[in-house]
Amino acid sequence: MNVWRHLRYAWRTVWQAPGLSAVIILSIALGIAAPTTVFSVANGLLWGLLPVKDPGRLVMFSEGESFSYPDYLDFRDQTSDIFDGGVAAHFPIIPASVGGSGAPERVWGQAVSGNYFAILALKMQLGRPILPQEDTVLGRDPVVVLSHELWKRRFGADPQVLNREVVLNGKPYTVVGVAPPGFEGSDRGIVSEFWVPLAMCETIAPFLETDSGGRNNRSNNWLMLNARLQPGVNRATAVAKVNLLKKGLDQKYRPGQKDYRAITLQPAGGMIAGSVSPAYLLVTVLMVLAGALLLLVCANVGNLLLARSSGRQKEIAIRMALGSARSKLVTQLLIESTLVAALGAALGLVLAAGAAHALSTFQLPIPLPIKFDFNVDVRVLAFTALLIPLTALAFGLIPALRSTRLDIAAVLKTVPGDSSRGRRFTLRNALVVFQVAISVALLAAAGLFIRSAHNAALIDIGFKPDGILIAAIDPRTHGYSAEKTVQFTSQLRDKVAAIPGVRSVSFTDLVPLSFAGTNYDFSTQSEGSAPEQKVNANVFTVSDGFFQTMEMPIRQGRDFHRQAESAGAVIVNEHFAAQLFPRQDPIGRQIHQGKTTYSIIGVAQNSKTRFISEAPDNTIYLQLGSVPSASASFFGMSILVKSAGDARKFERPLRDAIASLDPNMAVFNVETMEDHVSKSLLLPKISSILLGLFGAIGLGLAAIGLFAVMSYWVRRRVHEIGIRMALGARRGELLQMVLGQALAMTAMGLVIGIGLALLLGRSMASLLYGVKGADLATCCTVSAVLLATAIVATIVPALKAAHVEPSIALRHE
Repeated sequence: MNVWRHLRYAWRTVWQAPGLSAVIILSIALGIAAPTTVFSVANGLLWGLLPVKDPGRLVMFSEGESFSYPDYLDFRDQTSDIFDGGVAAHFPIIPASVGGSGAPERVWGQAVSGNYFAILALKMQLGRPILPQEDTVLGRDPVVVLSHELWKRRFGADPQVLNREVVLNGKPYTVVGVAPPGFEGSDRGIVSEFWVPLAMCETIAPFLETDSGGRNNRSNNWLMLNARLQPGVNRATAVAKVNLLKKGLDQKYRPGQKDYRAITLQPAGGMIAGSVSPAYLLVTVLMVLAGALLLLVCANVGNLLLARSSGRQKEIAIRMALGSARSKLVTQLLIESTLVAALGAALGLVLAAGAAHALSTFQLPIPLPIKFDFNVDVRVLAFTALLIPLTALAFGLIPALRSTRLDIAAVLKTVPGDSSRGRRFTLRNALVVFQVAISVALLAAAGLFIRSAHNAALIDIGFKPDGILIAAIDPRTHGYSAEKTVQFTSQLRDKVAAIPGVRSVSFTDLVPLSFAGTNYDFSTQSEGSAPEQKVNANVFTVSDGFFQTMEMPIRQGRDFHRQAESAGAVIVNEHFAAQLFPRQDPIGRQIHQGKTTYSIIGVAQNSKTRFISEAPDNTIYLQLGSVPSASASFFGMSILVKSAGDARKFERPLRDAIASLDPNMAVFNVETMEDHVSKSLLLPKISSILLGLFGAIGLGLAAIGLFAVMSYWVRRRVHEIGIRMALGARRGELLQMVLGQALAMTAMGLVIGIGLALLLGRSMASLLYGVKGADLATCCTVSAVLLATAIVATIVPALKAAHVEPSIALRHE
């Protein structure tokens, strides 16, 4: 009953000053929204649980690193004592064209082992999962499970879809089941829309067999593994058993292997290998900054409560005089703090949910079905609930203790002044210094990321994206041979080039700045007795005219001819030529990749290949069609249409041209090159927007803190100011006194804040583009902004002090 009485009293007290309470609640909402948004992103990227039964027992092998098919069979058959149902395997990304009724459509799916769905314990929306017996004989059982989204989009959520045939890559598959809503596969961020047996992998994607060297090759790592821990088996025990088995396999089948890498077991549903560390770094930096913003909010609210407590001194003194224990009063004040923290957290959760949803809509320039869902779930709710008492203690404990440490007799006699009189530096001043310091750090971080985003947008990418339309096709998924693909692209190129307004047409296996690509080791035999030189290079397969379409100049030599060159003709970029043939003419020189020899016919200008932030790197261009295996990539091929006007208006004519040659050819990833390049700037843009908001909020809170403290300082010293004026002090001197007090606190905060900013900048250096973590221009700009803000925030209290009437001030109590 006491708790409810405290809560009712707290509710009444909070709304006795609705304006102040509203400011406090809004401040807390902004402070809690920031870390909650970052936690939602981290939860979606790193710690998401799969929508399956008992997801905590599901594990993923080595952060999604791949394993060979023979190794998978050994793990499956020899781990039944630690894993319930053994180990399941899947190939995570298989491109497919869905044919049949309706327009052809590009979708992505997975090939899974027969025990995959059983280990996930996934309950189907319709039908049944893939069975173990359907994964025993290669190519025998063409069955498919559809995702809920594909079932709705392609089949209108028809409940009679079971046992119907769906055409995937030109071959019929029988629908045996539909997955439940929300299930898109077991790999975080990769959206799968169908699942076929692993035994059908070479049938639905025959190029995998050709490109990888066969499923029975132990050096061919292509499968990701998942398992479900047996009841009573912990992860450490399972890791020990799995690595013992791996050592035995290595000794038997890989005796000469020097690089031993232990297998780890992470909760299933996390990000795949290679993307975890960068994600952790980004999330850590954002969480540190969001935490700093929350601390700033707590300091600001604490300062407001300290100022407010002076108006409640008589109330508290009377209650203490009547026998109320100090602990009881502290508890009451903390309950009031917890109430406003809870109200602020509720509003902050709404703001965070909106921000997280907005972040979920951003797209990366990756030719894969990548999607992240940053929705608010139980974990996010628990995180927000945990912040409520921590935040309440952070901003409410010190004011509660200070408010109840009173000279009861002096307060009841209404002695003018306060306990801080005579002290040059009070707790309120210290909190303002802390606010300014944190604001400097936040503004400096925001400034660095804003400058970074600006620099990224100005980076010379090595080609001109304006006026280019991109559209992707994948002839291999339609059963096209390399020769038929070359014929198809040649006919398509002629049709599109004839469209009025089109300036040039070309093809590439992968559009630059797609965050992905192929790279190989190349070598050359130096002149004389010099040793062989080796370099690694990015490899693009392009048609002639690619460099003209991209406006990427060829510095030496020539472009490919329209007719296929000899299989050994390649074009390299300037960086490759300078690294392997410094101060030499590279034209006509030979390079080797494995047993294949290439001859350099041209040197192209350096350009960005995968990331906007990358340093110049080695790049080689093969000609589309000159090498049978280079007719298309895993991602298909993209047609690039250069025009003088708006590139978007050529989408319909381009689709019509493709349909006139093959009405079943799926067209996908249609966008302008400008939009594609803009997506490559997504991370710096998001970072600059988020940190810009953090910095703006921090600046506003610092201004509020300065204004509140200086207003309180003036109000408590009206009597003193009247005496000074009666003794001859001029208004300018009083104005200078108040501004000097504020600027002294600001200067102290600036010194501490710049130090924090330098430490923070050093930790963020790898995330910045063209700007150092310790950037003098940013620090100077931030200092100027803070000083200007301090003057603006202090000018009203200062003017009020300067215009005090001495006769009134001397009568003031």
